[in-house]
Amino acid sequence: MAQQKQLTWSDLRVGMLVLVGMFVIAVGIFYVTGAGTLAAKYRLRTYLPEVEGLTIGAPVRLDGVEIGNVDAIRMNPRQPGATLDRAKNIELILRIEKRYQDEVRTDSEAKLITEGLLGNRYVSIKRGLSGPPLQAEAELKGVEEAAIKNIVERGADLVQNLNEVSKQVKEMTETIKSGKGTLGKILYDEEAYRRLNDGLGIFRQLAVDAQQGKGTLGKLLGSDEIYQKVNSAAARFDTLLADIQGQKGTIGKLIYDTATYESIKSFTARGNALLADVDAGKGTLGRLAKDDALYVRMRDAAANIESVTAKMNSTQGTAGKFFTDPQLYDNMTGLSGDLRLLIGEFRQNPKKFLRVKFAVF
Repeated sequence: MAQQKQLTWSDLRVGMLVLVGMFVIAVGIFYVTGAGTLAAKYRLRTYLPEVEGLTIGAPVRLDGVEIGNVDAIRMNPRQPGATLDRAKNIELILRIEKRYQDEVRTDSEAKLITEGLLGNRYVSIKRGLSGPPLQAEAELKGVEEAAIKNIVERGADLVQNLNEVSKQVKEMTETIKSGKGTLGKILYDEEAYRRLNDGLGIFRQLAVDAQQGKGTLGKLLGSDEIYQKVNSAAARFDTLLADIQGQKGTIGKLIYDTATYESIKSFTARGNALLADVDAGKGTLGRLAKDDALYVRMRDAAANIESVTAKMNSTQGTAGKFFTDPQLYDNMTGLSGDLRLLIGEFRQNPKKFLRVKFAVF
């Protein structure tokens, strides 16, 4: 009898251990799937175009605060005679803690978020502000996760660009290895290496000469005379600036003397007044610039002068013959010679030409 009681107690302990293990497993399952709390919950439906990477039991967060989990994922069935809306391709059933029901409103939005770049996906709900709270089994507006789509597209472009860059780098490396191009010749051409070495030697010699005070650069770096000249020039420039600040000289008076400023201002005003009078056609200069009659008269006078000079060139008239007829020139020359001889004889013997006759009546 005692042996039978011991076996019964042993069976009881095994049964209790199994019950405790099942309870621990159940608690673990509820904790892992996000249904670990015993708070009252209600369900909402939302629709998304795709849910790749989302699993049942994934967390549902309201502005970052976990408020439930994904209860079911299924394809939205086609309605007979209706076109399937791509934005409502997948239906999600969300189990939300009832204490957050007042925060999930009709103006809330649900979308998928990826943790990091390639992490797990979860449902993120934007907190409602103005609409009424959603009741159980109501539809929550779903929006597409544009960020991950852009990242994937940009990642594809990045991979393509990296492939192109790698090809270019490979071609460049092959070109350098074959001794082509400037870098290839520098690395593999001995002649280029010798020239580069010679250039470095020349540069080193120039540096040594400059340190020893040789050449123009050496004198510029090592000669105190150039420094003294530069210092003296700087001192004279400082003196010039001091004189200008002391209102000395033409520049100083021009900058600081108000009388000079007033004179320039007055001269400018008179110049502006003169230009205004000219523009208004006043005075001789204004009439010259604005009067059309004066322009017409000057044009006619120029035409007359042109006509006269044309006649003179064509030997028409007395003036034309005077300038162009050689016979008239010879006659004038002979006449001037006879007059010169007559005047000479008159000076030598004026009595020959002056006779006084007296008569008595």
